[in-house]
Amino acid sequence: MSFPSEFRGTYAEVDLRAFDRNVAALASGLPAGTRLMALLKADAYGHGAVELARRCTPERVAMIGVALLEEGLELRRAGITLPILVLGALNETQVRLALEHDLTLGVPGPEALESVVRVARDRDVAIHLKLDSGMGRMGSIAAELPRVFELLRSAPRLRVEALYTHFANAGDPQDPLTGQQLANFEAMRATLREAGIDPPRHHAANSAATVRGITPGDYVRTGIALLGAAPLDVDSPRLEPLMRWRTEIVRLKELPAGHGIGYGTTFHTTRPSRIATLPVGYADGYSRRFSNRGEVLVRGLRAPVVGRVSMDLVTIDVTGIPEAAAGDEVVLLGRQGSDEISVEELAAKLDTISYEVFCNVGARVPRVYRDGDTLARVRTRFDA
Repeated sequence: MSFPSEFRGTYAEVDLRAFDRNVAALASGLPAGTRLMALLKADAYGHGAVELARRCTPERVAMIGVALLEEGLELRRAGITLPILVLGALNETQVRLALEHDLTLGVPGPEALESVVRVARDRDVAIHLKLDSGMGRMGSIAAELPRVFELLRSAPRLRVEALYTHFANAGDPQDPLTGQQLANFEAMRATLREAGIDPPRHHAANSAATVRGITPGDYVRTGIALLGAAPLDVDSPRLEPLMRWRTEIVRLKELPAGHGIGYGTTFHTTRPSRIATLPVGYADGYSRRFSNRGEVLVRGLRAPVVGRVSMDLVTIDVTGIPEAAAGDEVVLLGRQGSDEISVEELAAKLDTISYEVFCNVGARVPRVYRDGDTLARVRTRFDA
């Protein structure tokens, strides 16, 4: 299988074996009795949830987590049989549909629990119940626990399989909040236990906590770490990036000094310059904020983005790379030669985080899946 020649040369390569190695590295560092839950929400942060889920073997991955019912259904339709936890709130209709497809319900508050209770009147239902230990977003807070007790007691066919919480700032080892959240979570678990609600499992750790070795419970919920990116300000030295986003030079021209480039002519050449045009733009997720400040790799060397990033095109200055030619590969994200443009570097230039950079790589950028030296699959937006 080769990349379809009818498409432009802009695509994102995803290294499936690097994913396998990241799974193995994270799993091997866990204490006995704790297992990986692979968070593959948002299409695995743009990497391809179905393709990565197919690499999740029961020996290494206990469960897959997604945010939306639709994401869980997509995995089931693709033949994924591992347990799947849907973390987002569902209404009664959605709860019934989730259960029809053997999806486990994450219940993030009393309102969502009410929907589950109504369904549990005529069938057995198992849930993971979320507790808010200090993030202030989703999950039941301590003051809501009496209402939670009342709802659970009203539904004898409803079983709480696990309790879980989410850390707000586990990526900062200096922030005491993570320790406070753990203490709050344990206190809320004790309150539930006293009320006769004592689930067999619990989980709290996200990627940042996992990399730091804060892994209480039966699962760790790892997402960004599986993709080889550092979870916020926590280094992940054992992990490998999966995604390499490349394009190519489609036009190369010689421009005199003083020539304007791009919309608004925000850049003018200061010398006779070789300017290359790339078939990629902000419609593909290459942010307009890289205008006049981004860098790309050409023949293993850095070339600056000059002029404004437009919807479909980017211009770069390759004057300092005299061998550059039309058709040359240009790397927007990833390694070429001895240099690398990391997702953390791109995120820093955009004043954001790696998660957003990955998620912004658009649907019209084909994903090319590689299994070692083998091209395993090409996925484009035109796939049926």
